[in-house]
Amino acid sequence: MSRAVVDTNLIVALMDERDLHHRRALQVLTEIEDAGVEVLYVDCVINEVYTVMARRFAERSISDDFPRIADDITSSLANVRMITAYRYLPKIHLEVVELMKQTKGRLNYHDALIALTLREEGISGIITLHRDFDEIAWLERIG
Repeated sequence: MSRAVVDTNLIVALMDERDLHHRRALQVLTEIEDAGVEVLYVDCVINEVYTVMARRFAERSISDDFPRIADDITSSLANVRMITAYRYLPKIHLEVVELMKQTKGRLNYHDALIALTLREEGISGIITLHRDFDEIAWLERIG
């Protein structure tokens, strides 16, 4: 596999040293770099990264520090190759919902959108720390 998309949970775990999966995320990142996999990003994943980090900072009562992490996210992602999943949405919305139903909700809307976007883009790899995508025949989970 030469190309793979990174999932929200990996990015968040890398950015948040207090995340339960931080050390594993660092290990996965090293494995990906060693394998020479081209890492791509999906717009809805970036949306979720900002949202999750904002929520975490609020839950920790450190919202005043959120502008700093938002700037860190922005600068980290400034030169990444981005896939626009939302452009497919008008065409695949019903498929997204159907995939959610097939997985009995184990894939949320964004995860189903990611999976179907990768199918549309001909990308078979997803770099994630969760097993949510294991049910998707056309995806190989890395991590």
